[in-house]
Amino acid sequence: MRRVVVLTTGGTIASRPGPEGRNVAGALPGAELLRPVPGIEDLQVEAHSLFQKASNAVSPEDLQVLRAECQRLIDAGGVDGIVVTHGTDTLEDTAYFLECGVQTRDVVLVVTGSQRVPHAPGTDAYTNLRDAIRTAASPQCRGLGVLVVFNETVHSAAFVRKASSFQLNGFESPGLGCLGFVDGQDVHLYQQPRRQPLLQASFGALPQVEIAAASLGASPLALRALIDAGVPGIVLEGTGRGQVPPSWVPEVERATRAGIAVLVCSATLHGAVLPCYEYPGSLHSVQEAGALGVSGLSARKARMRLMLALACLGGRADRDALRPLFGWGADRDA
Repeated sequence: MRRVVVLTTGGTIASRPGPEGRNVAGALPGAELLRPVPGIEDLQVEAHSLFQKASNAVSPEDLQVLRAECQRLIDAGGVDGIVVTHGTDTLEDTAYFLECGVQTRDVVLVVTGSQRVPHAPGTDAYTNLRDAIRTAASPQCRGLGVLVVFNETVHSAAFVRKASSFQLNGFESPGLGCLGFVDGQDVHLYQQPRRQPLLQASFGALPQVEIAAASLGASPLALRALIDAGVPGIVLEGTGRGQVPPSWVPEVERATRAGIAVLVCSATLHGAVLPCYEYPGSLHSVQEAGALGVSGLSARKARMRLMLALACLGGRADRDALRPLFGWGADRDA
């Protein structure tokens, strides 16, 4: 009998009705969440409540606790799969953080949640949990990295994004597509994801990294404030191929001269950044100012990875040292 451990962290999937008619996210402990789930009788499944929070309250310190517990279970052996239940608002951040920092080896690590609370009509809580458990128990899912299972669909944690605030098809992998589907008891896979190098920094405090989002006419005030605050890392969410307003370029240069790591990614749903233009604020000019262009990641995911990367590098913001850590195609768990 295959063994799956469910680690619950709260969120909509673990909600109870509140006294004023709204919902209290994360109030339901793991054992109670697992009890009504059908279709897993042939598996050995146990649940542990790691913490019980709405996902807007999950902190980098919580991520380190979760990462350490996942790695402990994997290193101890005797477990075939791990399922993490999580609130959907920041599920993509946590799933990708685990993808960056957990050496999964032969253990399948799955993250799931729900759009509707367990007590709502037509809830997806128990269906998503069942599908996640079945995926975690599936030998064919080994070596694919951290997976997100939602609405009978299997996604790579590296590419999945929340696509709807309320519909049951809450997550998509824009431009790249899902890896496969869960159809009742069966998991069908059609793609394998590319992966990035493992970043196993010590399980301590993570460097602070913030996001500055570019838009038409956006002033550099927010970027300037982050630089003045001395944050170790900044992710610029650029437009298109990685452009920012021209007035941002001197601030980027000031940041990199101060030893702050600056990444540039695109706000688009898919597509690489590319220094194909020559004008103030183009990716070329931002990279000339010392920033590093990063492709394939949203700003939120680039932030997660930069936290771990800076921790691995001892806080150094060396662009040449960071560049290979954001590449793709790593053979990590062999």
